[in-house]
Order: sequence, then C-alpha cells, then structure tokens
Amino acid sequence: MLWAGAAGAAEGPAVEGAPIDRLAMWCEFLPYAEVEAQLPVLAKYDCDLILHVERESFSDPDFAKLLRAAEREGVGVDAWLLLPYREHLYVGQASVETTRELARRAADYFEEHSLAVRAFVFDCEPSPLLGRELFGAVRAKSPRQLARTLREQMDAEAFRRDTAELNGLIAELRGRGYAVDGAANRAFLDAQARGNAALEDALNAPVSGVEWDALSFITYRYMASAENYVAMLNRYATLARRLYGERAAVDVGLIGDYDGIPQNGERAALFGGGEAFYGYLRGMRSVFDLQEAVGVALGCGIRRVNLYAMDGAVTSVAGLDNWLKAARRARPLRGLARWTPARSLQYGALGAMTEKGFRWFTGGSERSHGRIEFREPADGAGERQP
Repeated sequence: MLWAGAAGAAEGPAVEGAPIDRLAMWCEFLPYAEVEAQLPVLAKYDCDLILHVERESFSDPDFAKLLRAAEREGVGVDAWLLLPYREHLYVGQASVETTRELARRAADYFEEHSLAVRAFVFDCEPSPLLGRELFGAVRAKSPRQLARTLREQMDAEAFRRDTAELNGLIAELRGRGYAVDGAANRAFLDAQARGNAALEDALNAPVSGVEWDALSFITYRYMASAENYVAMLNRYATLARRLYGERAAVDVGLIGDYDGIPQNGERAALFGGGEAFYGYLRGMRSVFDLQEAVGVALGCGIRRVNLYAMDGAVTSVAGLDNWLKAARRARPLRGLARWTPARSLQYGALGAMTEKGFRWFTGGSERSHGRIEFREPADGAGERQP
C-alpha cells in the first residue's frame, strides 16, 4: 500500500508555532528494537526518522516491526541506504550498481510487506577507502600527494555517466512512489558557489547534477568552538539556501559522544585515523548549543533540519526528549544574534582558498567539467498516496 508519508502534528506546546517545516533525526547504529522504544518521543516532537538500512535489515524481524510501529505512532521514516564499509559505505561513483541493487531490494521488501516508508536517502560522500588515501596524504603533509590522488579520480565523462545512472535510479524509485533525498558534505558548497562541479568528481560523489527532492548538507560541529560553529552554520546554511532554495536542509550535530560506539572503532582501524579519528567524535553536550545551532540555520532561511544522531542522543545525560525539545524551541536568529564577522570572514576565506587551491593543483574547473547545472525533480515526483 502506498503512503502519504508526513508525520502528523504533535500535540501540546512542544511544537506549537514551530518554524521548522520538517525536523528529522538520523539513526546509524542503534538496533531496531532500541529505536522502536524511542518512537513515542519522536512522535511527541513531530520528528521523522532517517533510519539505517543495510542488506542485513531484511532478515531482521525487528526491522519490519519497527516500521509498523512507526506508522502507528505517526512517525515518518526515510530509508538511509548504507553499504558495507569495504564496499564504499556511501552512495557515489564507485557504488552506483550496488546502491541500485540495495534500493531495488528495499523497495520490493517495503511493498511486499506493505511497510510505510516516505523516501530513500542517498548519502553522497567520498568513499572511506578514498578517504583513507586522502587522510594519509594530509598526515604526511604532502600537498603533492593529495593533489595527485584527487587528479587520479577525475574523469569528466565517467562522472557525467555515473550522475546519469543515479538520476535513472532516482526516476525509477519515484515511479514506485518514493521521494529521494540526498546528503552531502558542506565542503561541496564552496565549490558549487563558484560554479565548479569538479570537486564532486574528484571525491567520487555526484551532488549538484542529481535530481533530489531535498538535499541536506552535513555541517557538524566536530571540534569547533561554539562561536566558530555559529559562523560555520551561518555560512553554509546561507549557501545551501541560495543554491537549492526550499529543497535545502542542514544536518546539525554531533549530539553526545560517539567514541563508545563499537562500529566507530572498526572504522577508525580501517580508516587509519586512530586518535585523530576519535577527536572528531566528541559531540556537543549542551541542549542549548543545539538550540542555538538550529536557530542559526532557521535565521538563514533553512526550514528542513536534520539532527545527527539518535545514537548519541539516547545515551547522553540530556536524553532524546531534551534534545528534541531544544530543536523545537529554536527560533530564527536574526542579524546581530548570529553575526560573527571575523569568524565568518575566516570561513569565507578558507572556502575560497580551498576551492582555488583545488583548481590550481588539480586543474578541475568549468574548463574540464563544463558549467555546473543544478538539476531539480519534476513537480509532484515521489509523492506517495494512499
């Protein structure tokens, strides 16, 4: 059975007058039975669930049970497709075919079991296998090695072909009634704002030329100070809104700490990051920091906000309820309330230098890849009806 997909408005003052059009929360590692226990809290704050879906999901009896419980609670669910780490994990040029296989299998499963899923989410990021090479060059402090690795990945013809393959898959899924949303790293915005799609090719992650229903940009705090995070969000939420309009979303976080999650230890070993990897997994501990972050995004015109992630929220001292309450209490921060001129200039200069450096050292530009084209879906695409 096809499904309309939007979670109903929650009752009570927690969401009254909220300026967020859509609030959602990522869930990457939690077992499905543990996620099910959190559904009443998600429903209370009208928060959708962006749920990890892997090959093993279809043999897990708790998976279908969770999806049925979410429908009863009025919680919208997006299927976030994740491949095995050694098979590139994310959606990109190296994983187009395996992504197609997983997406078709998931769609068949949902339809066979009459399970309510609103959308598929394609997380378009560099493969961790490529990331390991790039990280090695950075650790070796070798710009030449870094540039050589990026140049080796670039093939404008293959990039156009793989982008078309992704669009073909998205059209197929839309034909079956699903929306298809994307997620990408904020760094792409610096290049896209300057008309340069070559960075996407160098990182094997098509983004701008893909026909997304919505596109979120991963803008996590990581090791930045609270003040720097305001400046970071201010810049990238503004760019996302300018380039993608109402389709733009921002992913904020990290919420809680992630260094205790076993899968991250496995990834650190495969990535070769060690302590440097774990340093990026110390998330924000204060719900007021999250409220401020969401307020900055709203003040920049963003109306779709995704929180990363349930995994850290449910294990934190604050608990899931307080994190979601903080997000829903956020109001747009205007003008001086989010104006950090010195830090904003630093982020702008860093973005410009990074993009220009990429051009200089790799040759990737409009000359090699043509003028950037932002693709949009057809009206009404992906709307599921009863």
